[in-house]
Amino acid sequence: MAETPTPTPSLEDLQHWTWVLGKAQQMMLEQGMDAMQNVPGIASFAPAFSHAFAPMLDPSAAMRATANFWADTMQLWQRFLDPAHAQPFEETADQARDKRFKAPQWREEPVFDFLRQSYFMIADHMLKGVDTLEGVDPKQKEQIRFATKGFIDAVSPSNFPATNPQVLEKIVETKGESLLKGLQHMMADMQKGQMTQTTEGAFELGRNLAMTPGKVVKRTDLYELIQYSPTTKSVYKTPLIIFPPWINR
Repeated sequence: MAETPTPTPSLEDLQHWTWVLGKAQQMMLEQGMDAMQNVPGIASFAPAFSHAFAPMLDPSAAMRATANFWADTMQLWQRFLDPAHAQPFEETADQARDKRFKAPQWREEPVFDFLRQSYFMIADHMLKGVDTLEGVDPKQKEQIRFATKGFIDAVSPSNFPATNPQVLEKIVETKGESLLKGLQHMMADMQKGQMTQTTEGAFELGRNLAMTPGKVVKRTDLYELIQYSPTTKSVYKTPLIIFPPWINR
């Protein structure tokens, strides 16, 4: 049976997509991507990133790193072009649990599987490059690794519509309107300077927020240390310190 040809988009569909793309472009222009330069703390990581390229100053280290990278790249292409005869991709436990790539399309669709494996491979080489740095004190190396990990997380293919299969499916399903909605949320968060994690007005100071008796006993530019009042007659000599999640803080 002959395959049914893909129907030609109607004039109404073309007009709708033109409106979607035009609206998206307008939103991006109005917001201005230079607003990212005003995010506090971005510049403080510049020295750390510069040190991440220190191994390139050592020719032998650069040659070894390059050889290992291209060997892994060749294996990656072999798995993509001839998966039946290529060495299977060996995921680490952390990679297998990565929620960003839980959707079946990341493994079932060859292109997205290639993107996923490429991302893991490049991330692994970048972090190994940091771990093998010499002449850097442990504290600075940890800062470099933190900055590198942040960069790696930011460039994940799951973060971009063009390389996320779930986003692409939703864009097609909604005729692009899901993309506009996402852009609207992103612009609103950028204007506020923080991510929206709950409905505005859901929490009120003194009603359902900051109700536990206590006081701030230490305040710095980085944190506030709150000592809560005891609710029992006796307390432990050594206090319990609780560190809330620092994600998006």
